[in-house]
Amino acid sequence: GLKLELCTTDRVGLLSNVTRIFRENSLTVTRAEVTTKGGKAVNTFYVRGASGCNVDSKTIESIRQTIGNTILKVKGSSESVPQDSPTRSSIFSGLFKSRSFVNFGLVKSYS
Repeated sequence: GLKLELCTTDRVGLLSNVTRIFRENSLTVTRAEVTTKGGKAVNTFYVRGASGCNVDSKTIESIRQTIGNTILKVKGSSESVPQDSPTRSSIFSGLFKSRSFVNFGLVKSYS
């Protein structure tokens, strides 16, 4: 895996655009840390090739050219995160942590 850090001005749709670019380049986000402070977005993505393989340097260069060389930095390997670590999860894993799907009207409560 690879650790990519994005630091730029926050805007509507930023996270969606970045993850779309990753998908278009056959990357899978295995973990993400997303922070916004003072109008700045500081996002760290841990990525792998779509089939679980290491990320090719040509792929990273293509992504950096699309997103911007100055705002996307390659910070290193994500191998230091143990495989069984609870933080190693999908980018969206924390969205529903404290909410029930009943609150969204997606699941009816029968209790």
